[in-house]
Amino acid sequence: MKKLSLYTMALLGMGLVSCNQDFETIFEQQTNQPESQLQVSDVSVAASSATAINLADYIAEDGSAIKAIPIGTISVKEGALPENTTLKADVEFSQSPDFEEVITIEGNISDKNEITVDPTALQDRYFNDVTRNPASTTLYMRAVLYTVTDGTSVAIVGNPNESHFAERSVTFTPLFKVQISPAYYVIGAAAGWSADGARTQKFNHSDKDVYEDPIFSIIVDTGGDDCWFAIGDDTALDAVASGDWTKLFGVKGASEDMQGNMDFRYNLGGDHSFHVLGAEKIRITLNMMEYSYKIDPISVADAYYVVGGVQGWSDSKRTCLFTPEEQKNIFSYTTKWTGAWDLKVWDANGFGNWDVAWGCAVDGDNSPSGSLINSGAQAISAPTGEFYTFTIDMNTMTYKWTKLDNQNPTEYESISLIGEFNGWGGDFELEQVTPHNWYAVFTQETDGQLKYRANHDWSTNWGYGNDKDWDVSESFNKIGTNGGGNIFVPAGTYAVYLNDITNSMLILAQ
Repeated sequence: MKKLSLYTMALLGMGLVSCNQDFETIFEQQTNQPESQLQVSDVSVAASSATAINLADYIAEDGSAIKAIPIGTISVKEGALPENTTLKADVEFSQSPDFEEVITIEGNISDKNEITVDPTALQDRYFNDVTRNPASTTLYMRAVLYTVTDGTSVAIVGNPNESHFAERSVTFTPLFKVQISPAYYVIGAAAGWSADGARTQKFNHSDKDVYEDPIFSIIVDTGGDDCWFAIGDDTALDAVASGDWTKLFGVKGASEDMQGNMDFRYNLGGDHSFHVLGAEKIRITLNMMEYSYKIDPISVADAYYVVGGVQGWSDSKRTCLFTPEEQKNIFSYTTKWTGAWDLKVWDANGFGNWDVAWGCAVDGDNSPSGSLINSGAQAISAPTGEFYTFTIDMNTMTYKWTKLDNQNPTEYESISLIGEFNGWGGDFELEQVTPHNWYAVFTQETDGQLKYRANHDWSTNWGYGNDKDWDVSESFNKIGTNGGGNIFVPAGTYAVYLNDITNSMLILAQ
């Protein structure tokens, strides 16, 4: 039997130059096949004299094999091979000289008893199961021999842990032409066309090796309705600083294409910048293994809502409104959470459409922080069932949980509005929709002033600054103070909110 059978292959975690890979590899266990009648003393394999395996010498540009990789030549003592018996061999590779973890590749035995392996098989297994990093590394290799009797009965020749055939080490260099840099940047958009500005717009990447995870992403401000930009690594930005713009990436298709492939400007023969119209923010995702890109406009809203366990997962109740923070596009919500599938996030425009709800990647993730996604978004959980402030940063599409120091905030029996609409003599009641968050829909028949108060009493009341300092037609949120000035509310219908822990007052026109 000259052609060898294929064994399940699982690649080792190889120690690559400049590469920290994290593959979940299942390493092949040694076989429990019976030992062959062919004695180890009657057979040997002389190792190939090559000290290096460079796949560029074995694989053509079209990916086909030029020639097989020589492993060694088998010699068997005359008359030692049992009747009706042939030889087969596997070739094991390992980063360890002790072969504690191995990959096993099918070998072939020629008419001259030469053992070889298919270079394309080695290339595929290496990149699919170990890493796509093209750096060279040291591998240890050996042949493991078997006898096959009557075409079916397989028996191992000796013990591979004691009887090594053609054992040696080689410098292994894979054949892979894609080069991926450790970092990429957006030049242009809101940060302008300087190298220094571009370095403020660095793509995000996981902590994995870039050949293992070639995906880079960033959210950038476009700087206006008519946005132009390019993409480059540190080498390209250094070249830009010296007046050379050719090392940047540009679009291979039309500049306005929202997804496609890119290439270096020196290959494209021109500017070929990316062009986005009518978006305030965009998410750019790169796959540097394919040199592909995708651009998604991001709707940046003034108002965001909690939907989830705390409000019954209702797609109609806008009872839980985030508070805008001082920094633009950052919002927060403070309450006592359940600690289990607490929420997703809807913006004002997408409310009710689950396809555009923001959430996390893993259902029920209770990490203290994470990334927001709105494609296949899952429910986010609080770290524990306690009082937290949940903050979303729509500039970076991230979230975080901040546990309150005071887990026993003051309880109020009621929160209400009082003002000129009722002659300062009665109360319009708000409903407590989540712990310490109050809500109602209120109609102001004529322009007038009002305040919030607790327990129908003036000892705890919320206003802002001096009387009429806050006109809700100019902004819908303020942080109130006890005894603050009256709030001016033009005639109209409003959704009214108060958080009695943070003193956040929200009056949003409907």
